[in-house]
Amino acid sequence: MDLLAPYRPHTVVLPETMRRSDVGAAAWWWLHDVGVVRPLWGDVAIASDLEETAARRSRAIADLVPSRGVVGRQSAVWLHTGQFAPRRVDVLVATRSRRAEPHPLRSTAESTWGADDVVQVGSIRATTVQRTGVDICRHLPPGHALRLLEPLLEAGFDPVHARVQLEGLAGHRGILGARNILRRLTDSAGEDLEPDPGAQPPL
Repeated sequence: MDLLAPYRPHTVVLPETMRRSDVGAAAWWWLHDVGVVRPLWGDVAIASDLEETAARRSRAIADLVPSRGVVGRQSAVWLHTGQFAPRRVDVLVATRSRRAEPHPLRSTAESTWGADDVVQVGSIRATTVQRTGVDICRHLPPGHALRLLEPLLEAGFDPVHARVQLEGLAGHRGILGARNILRRLTDSAGEDLEPDPGAQPPL
């Protein structure tokens, strides 16, 4: 029997993510001050030695996403890329279904989606990178949309394919604006290409 065990220092194992309510305000700020944790989203922090991933970001907002809901729009951009953290979580629910209860940290909108438009991220569902980009183009002002699309392009958003996808959404809201945004992306991409030195000059 180790009689000195009660006097030896104990190793404290912290959870990967932590809420302010888990430890109280004083301990919360002390853990930040000494660099044990760093902010993740809202009143949720992540252990400082851990990489921030989509799955860990999902834990920060899981309590705000009902089982029938899907994270979308700017919140999905943050979830997939870590950029542009939202003030409120954007939750999409199926059209004509019951919306989530009002909450100061959540906004809810109706939407329709197919199986290929949604991906599981941790314990919650979110629109895919591709569907997120299409929704951003349809529902946000051009300047804001273009800023949000920058990290999505790095994450795999394909604006050329998005233009094709819009053809199947004829009659839905925001299609004209989305076409204009995507045209700016695809046309500027073409302008940035270096000319092929082996190409024949036009006749």
